[in-house]
Amino acid sequence: MNNLVVFSDLKDITIKELRQFENTDRDRPEFDNKYLKMVYFFLYEGVISTLRKFFAHKQPQVRYLTFLSIERDSKKYINISVQSQTKPADFVIENKFYPYERIDFDQINSNLEKYIEEFNQYSGAYHYEEFGIDTSHFISPDTTERVYNENFDEGLFIYGLGGYIKMYVIKHFKKSLPKIACTDYKAGVTNSFRDKYGFRYGLLTPRSSYPLIQKVKSPAVIIATYHSDHTTLACDIFNLNHKARIFIEKPPVVTLEDLAKILELYKSNALLEMGFNRRFIGYSRYVREKVQGAVVMITCSVKEVLISNNHWYLWPNQGTRITGNAVHWFDLANYWTGSMPIEINVIAGPDDNESVALSVLYKNGSILHLMASDKGNSMRGVQEKIEIRFNNETIFINDFMSLSHIKNNGFQIKKRKIRRDKGHDAMYKSFHQIIRNRKSSEYSAYDLINTSIVTYYASKMLLGKERNMHIESEIIRFRKMLET
Repeated sequence: MNNLVVFSDLKDITIKELRQFENTDRDRPEFDNKYLKMVYFFLYEGVISTLRKFFAHKQPQVRYLTFLSIERDSKKYINISVQSQTKPADFVIENKFYPYERIDFDQINSNLEKYIEEFNQYSGAYHYEEFGIDTSHFISPDTTERVYNENFDEGLFIYGLGGYIKMYVIKHFKKSLPKIACTDYKAGVTNSFRDKYGFRYGLLTPRSSYPLIQKVKSPAVIIATYHSDHTTLACDIFNLNHKARIFIEKPPVVTLEDLAKILELYKSNALLEMGFNRRFIGYSRYVREKVQGAVVMITCSVKEVLISNNHWYLWPNQGTRITGNAVHWFDLANYWTGSMPIEINVIAGPDDNESVALSVLYKNGSILHLMASDKGNSMRGVQEKIEIRFNNETIFINDFMSLSHIKNNGFQIKKRKIRRDKGHDAMYKSFHQIIRNRKSSEYSAYDLINTSIVTYYASKMLLGKERNMHIESEIIRFRKMLET
């Protein structure tokens, strides 16, 4: 999405007409018994954590289908986009204005959600033919380049200011680093976050921050934007500043092209960390230690969160729910087995991509079986039941709150936590150590290849209704990229 610009950065533009149509549909359905849900989270995740979640998701969700007309050389041009704000200076748009055609605005409200899907610059959707607009010709006004005069030794940059950042991330950076720039496509979110946490700049597009990245000797960067942005942002930032320490939230890649680009960063010795928090859970590390060198049978049953059809996870350029969520358990299985995945099987209903059974075979004979579905009780959020069988032993993990290990002599070891722990705190504490040069990332390029190939092809199989695929040759192909 690096083609997006802030409207106020365009030169010599006069607005001739502006029309916006408001849509307030939320991207998650309302919960039944939401007060009981809060009580549960108070008990099992703590008061402070629960309040962070509550306020992170309290932000109103308003989208405006926006028709913006300008005049250039006595000709009228139009740009159609989806905005989260009503102030034209803050509009984030693709810098393309097409010859104006008269539009029957009376028809818009009757099918607003359809048009919002068809003119979403963040998903790459542009259907101007809906209104008879010729897209073979357009103008792109010049932009003002931002200039920053300050220089910094270090500082924090955050891209994407959604609920995840507010719930799990920013608390780790309140005092540790100068806060230079926070960026989000929504002006209200950006300005509020900047003021609340003391960032020097609140910006609306990543490209607005690029001159700043070059002004910092050793920037710390957290990328938590739309999934389709992750790779492009990481590459741009590294090319601007080779000393940047770059944290990429999951999934690090969406496409195979993304994977190839990130591998080039590894080959260039970029300082990268990947946001697979479940690797940092104490129980996960316990399992890895116990199963070393063994053939492992892993069964995961995951209750996913409910989302609505308009949720950004479902945009075509974001992959699928497999890309956004199941990637966690693929990565965890790769972490435990230490072996190369070679085959995938996928089963899903013909009309339901939200419930899927996936199996992955590993070269050493290990197998992962993952059942992921949004069906079931949603009171407790994402819930995970995991069974790990190896040799003559079995380990059960119940929602990462308890672990039971039945050893080969029949005795059972039990571990239990008061609070549910998904590894976020340990992960960001580790990233602090990386920032301070006290450790290196444990996440290798081979880890990235294994997880990304499984995720990409499982998503492809789900969409294409394919049942079986061998992926060993693909993994070998990408491994060879590291050697050339």
